[in-house]
Amino acid sequence: MSITRLFYTYKSTFKGLLFVIALLIIVAQVWYAQSIVKRLREDQRKVVEMSASLYSSVAESDSTADFNILLDKVITRIDIPVILTSTDGEPQAYKIEGISDTAPFLPETVKKLKKIMAAMGKENDPIPIMYKSMVLNYLHYGDSEMITLMNWLPFIETSMVGLFILLGFVGFNSIRRSEQRFIWVGMAKETAHQLGTPISSLIGWIEMLKQSQPTGKIGEVINEMDSDASRLTKVAQRFSQIGTDSEFANKDIVLILKEITQYFRKRLPQLGKSVTIYEEYPPEAVCQINCDLFEWAVENLIKNGLDAIGNGTGAITVKLEKQSNGRWYVIDISDTGKGMTKQQQKQIFKPGFTTKMRGWGLGLNLAKRIIEDYHKGRLLLKSTILNEGTTMRIMLKGGT
Repeated sequence: MSITRLFYTYKSTFKGLLFVIALLIIVAQVWYAQSIVKRLREDQRKVVEMSASLYSSVAESDSTADFNILLDKVITRIDIPVILTSTDGEPQAYKIEGISDTAPFLPETVKKLKKIMAAMGKENDPIPIMYKSMVLNYLHYGDSEMITLMNWLPFIETSMVGLFILLGFVGFNSIRRSEQRFIWVGMAKETAHQLGTPISSLIGWIEMLKQSQPTGKIGEVINEMDSDASRLTKVAQRFSQIGTDSEFANKDIVLILKEITQYFRKRLPQLGKSVTIYEEYPPEAVCQINCDLFEWAVENLIKNGLDAIGNGTGAITVKLEKQSNGRWYVIDISDTGKGMTKQQQKQIFKPGFTTKMRGWGLGLNLAKRIIEDYHKGRLLLKSTILNEGTTMRIMLKGGT
C-alpha cells in the first residue's frame, strides 16, 4: 500500500491524533496561565496581609487611635475589591466597584456584599485583623482586574483559535468538495468522449456482421456482442450525464431491477463464479428516477457483492419492499461474502478506500452520489457480519 493511500485510509486516526495534540496544547496553555494566576494571588495576598499588619501595629502602639479612620485608610490603600467584616461576618466597610452606600448599609447592599464575600471566600481565605492577640475584624478580598483577565485569557484565546480553525475547516472542506466534484465531472465527461468513437465503430462492425445473416452459434455470439455494445453505449451515456441536469421520470423500478439481475445472471458463467441471484419484488414500484444513473448505482452494489463472494459459491439477494409509512421504497442488496471489519465500515463511502488489490475505491462513493445527490434518496450500510455477508440499502421516495 502506498504512503498516500495509507494516509488516506487512516485519515480519521490522523485527525484524532491532531485533535489530541491540540487538546494537550490547550491544557498546557490553561495550566501555564493558572500557574501565573497562582503567583499573582500569592503576591496580592502579601500586599493585603501587609496592610492588615500595618493597621494592627498602629492600633497596638497607639491606644488612642481612631480605629474607624485607620480602617478607612487600610481599605482605600488596597487596590483590589475588599470587604471588611466583624467577627460574626457582618459588613462594616468595603471597596467594591459599582456599589456605593454609607453605613448603616441598606439591607439590599448587605445582601449583595455577603454574596460577593462568599465568592471571594472560594478564591482567597479572609485575613484576620488583630489587636493585642484578639481578632477585631476579617478582611475579605477578591482578585484584581489583572488576575481576572489572566483567568479568562486562555479561554478567550482558545475560543478565538477554535473559531478560526472551525471557519478554516468549513472553508477547506467546501473547497475540497468542490474540487472533488469538478474532478468527478471532468473525468466522467472525458471518459464519455473517449468511449464515443470506438463504441460507434463497434456498432458499425456488428451491423456489418448482421447483414451477412449468420446462423447457429455465430448468430448467437453476434447478438450477444450487439447487447454488449448497447451496454457500452449506455455506460457512455451515464458518464455524460454526470454534472448535468439529468432527466427524471416516473419509472417502475421492478422492471429495471429485473433487467439488471438478468444481465448479471447471463454473464456469471463467463466470470467463473458459482453465484445464485435471488429476487423479491412487489408487483409494481414507481419512483422518479434517471434510469441510466440508477442502473449504474445498483450495478456497482451487485458487483461489490460478487467481488466479496470471490471465486467461491454464494448468493446475491435483491429485495424490494415499501416501508410501512408508504413514502419510501427500500432496496436491500445482500451478499454472502466476506463482510467487513469495523474499521472498513467507517470508510466504505470515502473515495479512494478499497479492499481490493486493483481497486480504485470509487464505486460506492459514486453510487452514494447518484442516490443521494441526484435522486435525493439514501444509500447506507444496513448490516455486515465478518465472513458471513453484507447488506446495502437504497431508499427512494415513491413516485407521484
